[in-house]
Amino acid sequence: MITENSLYAECVKRGIPMSNHESDLYIPVTVETCCLIKHFSTSHCHKEPATDMRHGERQYNTFINQVEGGLWFDVAFAFLPWWEQRVGRLQ
Repeated sequence: MITENSLYAECVKRGIPMSNHESDLYIPVTVETCCLIKHFSTSHCHKEPATDMRHGERQYNTFINQVEGGLWFDVAFAFLPWWEQRVGRLQ
């Protein structure tokens, strides 16, 4: 079950464009998503591209999205539907 207090759920609620690769959540870097990343992490969001930054237990970095264009966050393990499907198969 998708928790209401998650980065993924908040992105859905706000209509933020998303993509994923397996359990990694991809969202565009905007003022709004920087605020969300900051809210769901223990440190500040940096405007410069970063690699392998750790915030509490959540890890993310940025990349240039070749399909959609622009700078996007890659948030490790944050695409909750992948986890729901995976857990469902194990039960």
